[in-house]
Parts: sequence; structure tokens; C-alpha cells
Amino acid sequence: MHKKIVMVVSAVQFFLLAFAAVVVSDVHDRFFPELLDVKAKVTLDFSQSDLQKEDVFQQLGAMGDQWELGLMKVAPDLRGDQSGQIFIQVGQKGEFPKRIQRFGREPDAEIRDHRALSHSFTDGDYLVTGKTEHLNEWKDWLTSHRVDQKWSEETLFTILQFLIVQSDFGVALLAVSMLMVSLALYWLAVKAKGRALRVLAGVPKWRIQCEDFGQFVLAMVLAAAILDVLAALYVGFVHGWVFVPYYSKVLLLAETMVIFLTLICAWIFSVASWPNPEMLAMREPVVKRLARSSAVLKLVVFAFVLSAVSPAVSAYTNARKTAQEQVMWKSLADQVVLVFPSRPGSTGGAEIEHLFQTLQPSVGDIVRQAETAHRVVLSKAWKGDDLSIDGMTIAPYRYMIIVNEQWLDIVRRKNKRLSLVPLTLEQIPKDAKQFLELSIPLFVRKQQQAKNIWHEVKMYRLTGSSPFPFVGSGGQLEFARPKDVLLLVAPHVHALFNDNFLISVASSAELSFIGIEETQKLVSERGLQNRIRVNYMAEEGILRAQLYAYFVWLRIGSIVALLAALAIAATISAFIIAVLKAKRDFPLRLAGASWWNVSCGRIVKEWVLGGIVVMLIMLFQGINSLLPVGLTGLLVLAVLPFVHIGATSWVFAKNSLRQL
Repeated sequence: MHKKIVMVVSAVQFFLLAFAAVVVSDVHDRFFPELLDVKAKVTLDFSQSDLQKEDVFQQLGAMGDQWELGLMKVAPDLRGDQSGQIFIQVGQKGEFPKRIQRFGREPDAEIRDHRALSHSFTDGDYLVTGKTEHLNEWKDWLTSHRVDQKWSEETLFTILQFLIVQSDFGVALLAVSMLMVSLALYWLAVKAKGRALRVLAGVPKWRIQCEDFGQFVLAMVLAAAILDVLAALYVGFVHGWVFVPYYSKVLLLAETMVIFLTLICAWIFSVASWPNPEMLAMREPVVKRLARSSAVLKLVVFAFVLSAVSPAVSAYTNARKTAQEQVMWKSLADQVVLVFPSRPGSTGGAEIEHLFQTLQPSVGDIVRQAETAHRVVLSKAWKGDDLSIDGMTIAPYRYMIIVNEQWLDIVRRKNKRLSLVPLTLEQIPKDAKQFLELSIPLFVRKQQQAKNIWHEVKMYRLTGSSPFPFVGSGGQLEFARPKDVLLLVAPHVHALFNDNFLISVASSAELSFIGIEETQKLVSERGLQNRIRVNYMAEEGILRAQLYAYFVWLRIGSIVALLAALAIAATISAFIIAVLKAKRDFPLRLAGASWWNVSCGRIVKEWVLGGIVVMLIMLFQGINSLLPVGLTGLLVLAVLPFVHIGATSWVFAKNSLRQL
């Protein structure tokens, strides 16, 4: 029976590992596509580079072809639901399939030639799929041009990083390990009497250890083997047989780590609780020496449960935010931004500033013509923290955001409940009015518009519960609570704002355009195709927002495993205490004492210790953990009396029948 219990619990906890291995395999295939035989991945940042951005892809392709690196740029598939990826050849050499199968629910990924790079950002992830003999030379070339590089290579260490360094996988491994250690303690508890009798009979210690641990390990390994076969079949039939080798490698590595850690802890428990003949001679309970180990394990698992709750809540909150972000990015999938050789005010010097001065009229004309077709989207924000530097405050608001009707239409398509409440000039914070009245003359096309600015724009406050999205500097999506937003709506972009303002917001991705072909045509008609690149706005944002749901499920599964480990440890500890207190509890119960009166001493003691642990965890994790940690600790401690009373009543029943 006990072997079956070990097998069943082991199968459950190895199921969590199997799920973690699925996530690792999915993440791995996103970063190192299995069918591309990726040797290394690098994230390149050209923001500080001396390379001309319009020539970067050409130079990277030449380097890649020269050294046969098989370079590929990773980009999101902006068609359909935008959940997939595409891979673009940076050079022209190399033979690749037109399409490759992906792990998980992703659609098959297309392999496109270098022409697809014409609308991609230079920054991002690149894959090395060819030869690596000249990889160090390419690294040196990138370094010489001040290109920031973050490398990841396809090695066993990469898997270990996924399993240990990445907190979500690390918590899952820890949870499974704690559950297995609790199971080892259970095994030692049920074997305690037999071990004591064999010690009394003179059986060698090594033989007792080998027999007990051999049966325990056999039960674990058998459960793991059965689950591994089923998991491999699942991956093969559902995701593809090509992914089974890597998946099996991850799963076996994780299981080996857990089993190894379990055996170490079990050996420590065994040594600490080793029975001796004196115990039997004194008629002491054989589980007595496990009492301290079970108490320590219970306390440690309780601390781990509390430590994992707050990050899990944060992960869930971030996942909701990321889901909202992903929905918004997907709605921006057809939008593009203008990318210039450099942004105004950067280290480009007078030549760059002059270039921007010459480009201003053309950019203004592009905005004018695109706006006639309703293809211009504006979202520009000022934060209260930025204004506070000048001693201004826009309280009770935290953001002052100016948008046009196109941005509102995009937001309304995803948030049907968004409600705008018109404001009068008297309802606008004093400093907000002062800031706009000082700044607007620098932005508007005609000075008469600055005097009539409060008639040119409409002012609103927002109501509702869904966060309001806006574009921060650099093109990053941000979200604000509706009550924190003072919203200004510009009826027209080109008619209101001058070309200097338009090129400024265009270079920071706060001004975007709908339709890549239409925008590219506008740029080409003005002969600027070699000076201005047209890139997808949502490309990097969609890539960043694709994986968070997996991590939330891992966190939830980890907490369930930790709670199971805590339940096993608490039950064993309560059973051992009840056995040790049986001589005291039995007459008390016969005398009519309630179960609470019989057990209250040990319950109150553990309440005090548990309360101290809760306070220490809250102190260590900070104010944000007060509610989740406190609530979890309260619930666990509330269940504790039922565990002790149940164990005490079971021991009393066995004692009454002389079966203890």
C-alpha cells in the first residue's frame, strides 16, 4: 500500500515537472528553433553604434555570407492573431525550407529572404544557424562598431539556466523537491518500526538503508518512467516527434535533479532518526526520532509556501497586464513608424540636426496626406513626475495625454466600456493649464492657434475600470488607470501641430501610420526611401508579450505542489506528536476532555511559531506582500487545528483497539 502511495504522489509531482518541461521546450523553440539547428542566439542593440542604420542589414548580411554564419532575424508574424514568428535571412547564402514546424500552438513559421528586412528594426534577436568557426571574429567586428551584444548558446548550461535561474522554473523544481522530501519523510515514518526491529536483530546498517531506500527509489523511478513514456508520446503526437529528444532531455534532467535532492534529504532524515535498541528497551515510540525532522520540514515548507505566494500574485497581475498589452499590440499590428538616421539632440552633431531640419517639411507633408485618408495615429503623454521637476503638479491626475480620434477608435475597439466625460476649462488643474499655455506656442502651426488652444482641443476625464493605453517615449506601450488621465483630443494633427513637433513625435514612435505599403509609397514619392525607413511599430512588442500565461500556470502549479508538501509534512508531524503524547491524551479523552482541550497546547505552540514565520516573510518581502502572505498564513494556520485533532483522534482510536 505504501509503495502505491509513493508511486501515486510521485506521478502527480512528476506531472508538474512534465508540464514545466513542455514550457521549457516551448520557450526553447522560440529562442532556438529546433528545425533550424540554431547554434547561438544574440540580441543586438545598435543605439550606440557608429554604423548607419540604413546599411546595417547589408553589412550584417555580407559578414554572415563571408563566414557562412547562416544569420537570421527573428520577427513576429503580424498576420492572423500575431502569435507566431517568422525568420528572415540576413544574407543571401544558405538553403532553408520555406516553412518550419513550431512547438506548442504556434503556427508554422515562414522563412523569408533578405528583402523582408526592409521594414524591420535593426535591434532585436538574431540566430546563428550555420558554421561557428568565425563566430569570434564576428563578435569582434560587432564590438569594434560599438554594437551591444547579449549572447545565448545552445548548451546543457542553457537548460540549467531555464530550470534554475529563471524563477518560474526554479520555483516549480523547488515545489516538486519539497513534495518529494515530504514523501521521503512519510516513507521513513511508515518504515520506522521495521527499521528498529531489524536493528535489534543485528542486521547491518548498510543493508537496512539499501533495502529501504531501494524500494523508495524504485517506486519513484517506476512512476517517473511511466509518466515519461506518456509525456513523450503526448509531445510526439501533439507537437511533433522532432521535439521529443529535446523534451526528454529536459524532463530527465529535471527529474534527476529532484530525485538526487530527495535522496540527499532522505539520507539526512534517516541518519537523524536512526533507531537504536535502547528505544525499544524503553518502549519508546519508534517515530520519536523523526519528530524534530518532521517539525523542521513542516516549518521550511510553510516558509516556502508563504515566500511563493506574493511572487505568484505579482506574476498573475503582470500576466493580466501583459495580456492587455498583447491585445493592444495586436490591434497595432498594421501600424508603422518612421525611423530616421538618428533622433534630434543625440550625439549625431550638427550634421544630424541639419538633416532633421531638411526632413521636417517632408515629414509634415507625409502626415498631411496620410491624415486625409485617416491613417495617422497620435498618442503623446506627459507624466506628472516629469512636470514635478519644474515644481508643477497636475493632481488629481498623473498623466496628461494628447491623442487624436484614430487612437481613440483603436482603444474603443478593445475597450467598449471606455467613457469620456467632457471637462470645462475651470476643471483643468492650474499647473496643467500653465504648462500647456507655455509649451503649445512651440508646438502649433500658427500662433493664433496657441491663443485659442482651449477651443482647438477637447478635454476629458475618463471613467471605467479598464486601463487606458498610451505610447511612451521610444514606442513602449504603457497603461494608466482611467482616473489618473487628463485626456486632450486633437481634432486634426497636421493642421494643429508644426513640422518640428511632428518629426519629434514621429522619431519617438508617438506618431504612427496605418498601412505599411501606403506609408512606404508616401515616403518614396518624396524621394526619402534612402533616408527614412518604415518599420512595423508592434514587431518587438508582440514578441515580448507572448509567453506570460505559461509562467502563471507554472506558479500556480508550484504553489499547489508546495501546499501538498505542506499537507504531508504537517500530517506526519501531527501524527508523530500524537503518538508521543498518546500516554497523556488517552486518559484525558477518557475523562471527557474535548478534542480541543486535548490538542490545544501543541496547536497554540505552532500558531505562535507560524505567526513568527509569517511576520518574518512579510518583513523580508516588503509592504506589497502583506495581504497575500498574511491571508495565506491565516488560512494555513486556521486549518492546522483540524490536522492535529484528526491525528489525535486516529491515534486514540488505534490505542483503544491496542493496534497502535
